[in-house]
Amino acid sequence: MKLANLTLIVTDDCNYHCSYCFQKKQKNYLNHEIIKRAVDFFYPFFIEDGDVYIVFYGGEPLLAFGQIEYAVSLIRKKNKVERKKIIFSLTTNGSPVTEKMLRYLNAHRFSVMLSCDGLAQDISRKPGTMLQMQDLIGQFLSPAYSGIKFSSNSVFTPATIPRFFESLRYIIELGVPEVQFSLNTIEPWNRSALTILEKELKKLADYLLFLYKDKGTIPVVNYRNAKSSPGKGFFCSAGRDRISVSPNGDVHGCFLFHDYLTGKEASEDYRNYSFGKLDHFIKRFDSVYPAIIENYSILRQSSFFSDEQFCFLCDAVKECRVCPVIAAHSTSFIGKIPTRICTLNRIKERERKKFHETKENLHV
Repeated sequence: MKLANLTLIVTDDCNYHCSYCFQKKQKNYLNHEIIKRAVDFFYPFFIEDGDVYIVFYGGEPLLAFGQIEYAVSLIRKKNKVERKKIIFSLTTNGSPVTEKMLRYLNAHRFSVMLSCDGLAQDISRKPGTMLQMQDLIGQFLSPAYSGIKFSSNSVFTPATIPRFFESLRYIIELGVPEVQFSLNTIEPWNRSALTILEKELKKLADYLLFLYKDKGTIPVVNYRNAKSSPGKGFFCSAGRDRISVSPNGDVHGCFLFHDYLTGKEASEDYRNYSFGKLDHFIKRFDSVYPAIIENYSILRQSSFFSDEQFCFLCDAVKECRVCPVIAAHSTSFIGKIPTRICTLNRIKERERKKFHETKENLHV
């Protein structure tokens, strides 16, 4: 185990009820004792030849700001001698942000991703919050908080996909330097929604080409790389270079397993993919870790399947990247991929390739 990512799920609580969220919201908060034991145990496993991300996850992590402060203080104290390349990171809906928090995130040079859906914000996230997000983005981008590495992520559903392009343009024109988008895969996409998605992606590509010609930049992260993957086929690195600790002290290979396995403690999936409680994991690490990581090792694209076929038979398997846990929220089977994810991925990949083919013919 050589960790490049330790995720502390500081709370399952959230003050939003986003239409596409699959998390099981509970009033659970990570206590200081578990945080200290986790930091003490996992710190020696942090890699020394690259960045180590300490990710604070929720729910809404800023509802547990005290826990974040405590964890950061412990890690910074430990790191005074070894000076590993620690990067603190969190994703937030932005609503709990205060000036005190902004100063703190800036002082500790946090990487902050704002969950913001642009013009779809009032529909899918929380009515009346779009203008609040606009003001908050202005604060994050203020020179006073230049220590914060700021980005955004927008999620679109079949209901909000008609606002896709205008929403992303709205966020880009507010000045956000790194913009990402995601598509909700939990609910079905009908033919009409898929047709709109294709049209909206074309609009986005035209706009990005204009920005690239004008400024030489591509603000939408999904479109930055000419290739979606190295072409060797996706495999899940959960448990190998990343680990997560939940508010109740469970250890998983990735924070997404916490979301999926909550309430499934008697299931085979829980036995296969949970490392157990933190204290148990620490005491029996030499036996527990190799036994469970063996199950994680089979989580690769070529081992997955859909209703249509086994993924290794698909001509796009080497370029495809599907998180098996996110897919399992729809299929209730880790490794089974809903056909709609395949369809969405094909559309996104086709339009992304067209964008880069056109871009290569430009003389900027």
